[in-house]
Amino acid sequence: MKGIVETTVLIDDSEIDLFIQRRFLEVYSFTDNLIAYKSAQEAIDSLSSNTDNPSPDIIFLDLNMPNIDGFGFLESFEKMSDPIKEKTRIVVLTSSNNKHDKDLVFQHKNVVQFITKPIKQSDIDVLKKIIGKE
Repeated sequence: MKGIVETTVLIDDSEIDLFIQRRFLEVYSFTDNLIAYKSAQEAIDSLSSNTDNPSPDIIFLDLNMPNIDGFGFLESFEKMSDPIKEKTRIVVLTSSNNKHDKDLVFQHKNVVQFITKPIKQSDIDVLKKIIGKE
């Protein structure tokens, strides 16, 4: 493993944001395996049915998405199997700077960080400390 974590999932409905986040994580060698989903439902379906594949170490989650938003994803995530919930940490990566949103996401125990887009090196430095990789 050369990255900070083995598997990372990006969930964002914006192609541009996915591209930027992917490039940033690649440049900083954050992860060995990067999986991107353009909808919360797609991620929920994949994570729920992929019990043979390793659970992601980190999920970067956008809040503002059509159909099922980030809050809906968090509710569904809490209903997933324990092995997924025990391993995976969630970083909310969003354009929202709303204190109420921040308070709501931290009610979910897997959420470890709230980042306002775009992701920056200082955000990764904080995340490395949170996950014990620094």
